[in-house]
Amino acid sequence: MSSRELNGCMEALKTDRAVEELRRGRAIELIEGSKSWVIAAVETLELSLLKQLKSLYNDKIKLLITAQRAESAGLSKNLDAPVEIEFKNDLDLENIRSLAGLKPIISQEKILKTKPSQNLNSTIAAFQLAKIARLLPALLCMPSKETFDSNVMSINISDIENSQSTCHNLKLISKARVPLIETEFCEMVLFRQQRGFGEHLAVIIGSLDSQPITTVRLHSACLTGDLLGSLRCDCGDQLKSAVSNIASFGSGVLLYLDQEGRGIGLANKLRAYALQDMGLDTLDADQHLGFLPDERTYEVAASMLKGLGINKINLLTNNPSKINALKEYGIDVVERLPLVAPVNSHNQRYLKAKLDRAGHLSE
Repeated sequence: MSSRELNGCMEALKTDRAVEELRRGRAIELIEGSKSWVIAAVETLELSLLKQLKSLYNDKIKLLITAQRAESAGLSKNLDAPVEIEFKNDLDLENIRSLAGLKPIISQEKILKTKPSQNLNSTIAAFQLAKIARLLPALLCMPSKETFDSNVMSINISDIENSQSTCHNLKLISKARVPLIETEFCEMVLFRQQRGFGEHLAVIIGSLDSQPITTVRLHSACLTGDLLGSLRCDCGDQLKSAVSNIASFGSGVLLYLDQEGRGIGLANKLRAYALQDMGLDTLDADQHLGFLPDERTYEVAASMLKGLGINKINLLTNNPSKINALKEYGIDVVERLPLVAPVNSHNQRYLKAKLDRAGHLSE
């Protein structure tokens, strides 16, 4: 093995390092062919870096936001492409953060121009890095005109694209018997993504050999609902009900997926909650922050099932998109089993939005 191969796939390594730089509030260089840009994540941007960027790039700094954020903020109605915003050089950090969705918009008077992104592939790649980092998808961007020394990380957009083809490769890390209140016959199996930060848990109830078709529940992690009993969602009730149902069937698997807040992460979920307190529903709150109505994918879930030797299932869900996704990844979903949780005064609007706007079924 050569030194070049010592730490594995070079594209994946570069992507991991670029993600970490953005999480730490550092600028990186993004390269596409003969062009290159300096980008910095707004969420982790510090005033000291902003001052340096202004001194180097003057009026060339632009803010990249998603089409969802642009529409929610009333900055653009172009729903097909990300948006770049040109602004005066004296725009301060608070204004930038407000345009990105981290604060209420202070003023639009310093915006010079808003238009669809002129470098679509690079913009999409930049948003990919931000989402892998679980940061808000809003970045400062400027054409790179400097010859940087080694303290500025450079990455080609092709590295990001190639690394994503392996980001869901899973490895079984550990397992143990863990008796539960609903059933003493339970084993927990931890899978870890080789790329990214995801750790996912398969909760195996009973003997998988006892049924010709395995009953399965896909449950996205919800710290507030599952652990703390939050009344704002139905997640905790669904989790308990799923375990109870699977136990009553004799056997099955619950996949506990590391996809907090429909894939936007805990920090952004709490931001969305604050926006819901201001009157937005759950989908509009996510859009205000620049996200799609649902950022989750289920390739990981399909890989976990296959890793457990499961290819034919009955799925406990009210969400048809989960069925379609698993089928797309080669899992035979024979039957859908409904999973109903109680409604309360705190989660009523949330559940209504899932039914009316997200395509969920009532039973």
